[in-house]
Amino acid sequence: MNSLWASSRRLSLVCGLALVTAVPAVSAGDFTFGGKLFADFSQLRQHDRTAHADSHASDADLKRLYLDADYAFDPAWSAHLTTDVNWLRGQRDPDVWVKHAYLQRKFSNAALLRVGVDDMPMMALTSQWYGYRYIDPIATSLQKIDSAADWGLHLQGVLAPRLDYAVSVVSGGGYKQPTHGRRADVEALLAWHTSAHTLLALGGYDGQLAAGDEPRAPYHTARRIDLLAAYAGDIWRIGTRYSYASNWASLYSTNSERTRSWSAWVSVRVAAQWSVFARYDHGQPASLRDPTRHTIYADAGVQWQPVKRLRLALVMKRNALRREGRELRSGNEAGVWSEFAF
Repeated sequence: MNSLWASSRRLSLVCGLALVTAVPAVSAGDFTFGGKLFADFSQLRQHDRTAHADSHASDADLKRLYLDADYAFDPAWSAHLTTDVNWLRGQRDPDVWVKHAYLQRKFSNAALLRVGVDDMPMMALTSQWYGYRYIDPIATSLQKIDSAADWGLHLQGVLAPRLDYAVSVVSGGGYKQPTHGRRADVEALLAWHTSAHTLLALGGYDGQLAAGDEPRAPYHTARRIDLLAAYAGDIWRIGTRYSYASNWASLYSTNSERTRSWSAWVSVRVAAQWSVFARYDHGQPASLRDPTRHTIYADAGVQWQPVKRLRLALVMKRNALRREGRELRSGNEAGVWSEFAF
């Protein structure tokens, strides 16, 4: 009964928000307001061969509700706020965070400085070129070796024609838990636009992930190297990202650890309002301690975009954990995913 009640409340919230957000974005002088909503309804089947347990259920998720407010003081100075709400199946109550809250100073196209909480460079760039973030984030986020946003100083701009840069000096705790550690973390990237539709990017991360609650200092530093190659045109989107990370979950362990993951995606617009897409992720979460353990994620679907602000997708997903070629856990999911911008 509690599950049915929670599901009913979640569906009611999703429907209510869809009606509320159907109001166009308002603007008054230098103030603008808008947002974006991600929601889905699906059937999920899970099988755990280790525990000999199976489950299946149909439910709804409010994956994201972003509410954005911008205020421009003048052409150089502005402020921005984004609240982030989600309500996932199995949760009794929704979660609410501040994802963006920064003061921005635009010096020129060569330099844009934001002070506060903002997107991390590599995740933001990957999501932009991937194009289907509303269905699921890519492998690095699923494996918890990446952060969508964090508190600190964020600088971005243009180094040369077709060459962009971004540097973030942050707390390392992420936007969901604003805290600090013994030192600042740094993420940086260089993005080379080889043509109007193609990109090659190199990124890196170094820090201690706001480690400071323990009385002792961490044994290790968390690091990550990223390579991104992508094409995005009017018809096709094709891309891949590879990440190699060390010690994201073993800062206080005497043993070091390594994590590898890669994602590849493709989509094609087959008609004015219709696209088909697919993605495959592969991960090795503990390549030193347990090299035979692998994770996979795959999805495929059809997207319909009747108007510019709305996308609907019929999607099938599969994820699994394998060791020594044997599948330990798996999940299959099918349903409808949506994105609505306002």
